[in-house]
Amino acid sequence: MKQDNLQVSLEPLINYLNHFIPLNEEEKELVNELFHPRLYRKRQYVLQEGDVCNQFNFVVRGCLRSYKIDEKGTVHVLQFASENNWINDLGSFHGIKPSALNIDALEDTVVFQISLNDLISLYNRA
Repeated sequence: MKQDNLQVSLEPLINYLNHFIPLNEEEKELVNELFHPRLYRKRQYVLQEGDVCNQFNFVVRGCLRSYKIDEKGTVHVLQFASENNWINDLGSFHGIKPSALNIDALEDTVVFQISLNDLISLYNRA
């Protein structure tokens, strides 16, 4: 499935957000404009240690995991994100610094992503 042709309903994300605060039509349009669908294949990295995390990821379908690998090579899983959950490295995202974490797909996974730049542009609109 090509990324350009990825057709995914925003409904799960809109429903998630509506659970916390009801969105009006203008806000729903902003969500539609700023969140972009992305497919990750099984075992594909969403984020690799050393890269800067610049996306928030909302899982629509599938499952992602966040983990660290210690100096002995042992994998330490920190989080699983299945449908209707968020995942990223907040420290890397907010600090705009290299991540100490890896995030990968445990199965083919579809997410909606919003970038740091899109969040900054949204903030500047207010």
